[in-house]
Amino acid sequence: MTASAEPAAAGHRVIDVCALALDRECWRTYFRGLGAVAPTYLRAFGRHATAVFGADYARFRARLGAGDQDGAVDLLVAGQPERVDTEALLRTMDDNGVVHQVLMSCGGVTADGDDVNSRVAAVAAKAPDRLQAWAGIDLTDPGRAVAELERCHTLGMRGFAVTPFWQGVDPRDAAHDPVFARAQELGMPLWLHTGHHFSRHAAELCHPRNVDWIALRHPGLPIVAGHAAWPWVLELVSVAQRHRHVHLDISSHRPQWMSRPGSGWEPLLLYGSTVLRDRILFGSATWVNADPVAVLAGQVAALGLGDEVTDGWLYGNAARLLGLGPG
Repeated sequence: MTASAEPAAAGHRVIDVCALALDRECWRTYFRGLGAVAPTYLRAFGRHATAVFGADYARFRARLGAGDQDGAVDLLVAGQPERVDTEALLRTMDDNGVVHQVLMSCGGVTADGDDVNSRVAAVAAKAPDRLQAWAGIDLTDPGRAVAELERCHTLGMRGFAVTPFWQGVDPRDAAHDPVFARAQELGMPLWLHTGHHFSRHAAELCHPRNVDWIALRHPGLPIVAGHAAWPWVLELVSVAQRHRHVHLDISSHRPQWMSRPGSGWEPLLLYGSTVLRDRILFGSATWVNADPVAVLAGQVAALGLGDEVTDGWLYGNAARLLGLGPG
């Protein structure tokens, strides 16, 4: 492990449950899709994204300012590889103390006619002991969603992600029950986007009550509440106390802010170190934080939760959920 990883988790192993490892066309598909429904993301996180991708921020913002969103995305992803180098990804994980990573897919079709789920699955398949892929599933057409879920399962994908604000769907609609039921049969946990978002759709599409409804109807389906539903953290804590199969993923947020008064994270720090200590998961979300995983994990270690709870957040809880061991 390099020196850069040593302060990462103060001796704790790390499992990153929300990472993106996409090639150039998959990143283009992701950002164009996100920009179509929520262009504010490109402005709000543009500085971080350009830092992560090595793009020129001033040129990126100039293209956005000129109304050339596609051009801004092209500039952003230009330096990304044509195909993901799995060995390079593993070296980066080693440098950051990450022993296992969940590669999230946004789903969708790339401009060259391929599909993102297949490409992400292929990356993970090259190192199944260190990587696993979770499919991006569009709930707009439940029948097609079930078929895609089954196809992704055959590709070796281990879970699936749903982002309600992306398609503008209400995940509580009973029409989606066949998707969640089939996922339970296949043993594929659900990662559900919860909390704040910048899309043109109502914020309510990502409220923690969605987790509650799905958990009630599908008690055998493990659910990861992505991004821990900020600013509705207390509501999500209440939902998680009702359902043992609900987990909270803190990805996309900077842990160093969580201990600051008024941050809204007080319920997570209180209950996440007591009754929910075994269900908090660490994730990076990759592009929304310019800091590497090692730094973000180090910020968790600096919260003062104690070694046992910190190890659970960074490694043990995810290890149990993902079937990697007792944690």
